[in-house]
Amino acid sequence: MSSIIKISPDEETLVIQSADEITGLINQTLAEKDICTFVLSGGSTPKALYSKLASAPYHQAVRWEKVHFFWGDERCVPPDHQDSNYRMVKEALLDHIDLPPENIHRIPGEKPPDIAAQEYEQEVRKFVPGTGGIPRFDITLSGIGDDGHTASLFPGTPVLKEQKKLVASVYVPDLKSWRITLTFPVINNSKTILFLVKGASKARIMGQVLNSDSSGNRYPVQKINPTDGKKIWFLDKEAAAMLE
Repeated sequence: MSSIIKISPDEETLVIQSADEITGLINQTLAEKDICTFVLSGGSTPKALYSKLASAPYHQAVRWEKVHFFWGDERCVPPDHQDSNYRMVKEALLDHIDLPPENIHRIPGEKPPDIAAQEYEQEVRKFVPGTGGIPRFDITLSGIGDDGHTASLFPGTPVLKEQKKLVASVYVPDLKSWRITLTFPVINNSKTILFLVKGASKARIMGQVLNSDSSGNRYPVQKINPTDGKKIWFLDKEAAAMLE
């Protein structure tokens, strides 16, 4: 399906507009069912968004006790490590909202990669209702790297071809490290997928990904296409500079 593209004049507006969108989606979901499942992303831009969601008026705008948090990917580090995506979200958002511990479904990055991936897939399958045998998250938040990766779906890695596993371990040679990531089948089954992108450093890749003459399979992020849902890009003016 085609993408919805929303361009903000600066980072602060980008964060506010994405926070408005997310709180609206959560409340819309909770009007239809008892819980909302929300997949989180790492990175500096999402961190600013999480801090905004933890502040007024957003803190009071959502029944956070009804939201269950998951992660799109994780580094293979303990949860208190400075590189942990879980730790970043915890410090920016989770510590500041009223949330039962059982609402937090983190990836066990401190365990061996294959075991962590297997256990997390079991957690997702156990908790998240699905369609066609694949869990269906209500909201999935992600970003894009300069190389076109999203989550930990990096160019040239075997995980890009994974169609059976919902969660996989992947070694990223350029980073010399292991990651745990959701795979395309479960990400693409999300009800709403949001991308948050800022800065001039992202202008080139965004032009190559979103312009009309772009190849649909050149970058991993281009394989993120909801099977039955919507995809929204939130970009600041600098990141959108090379769009047609």
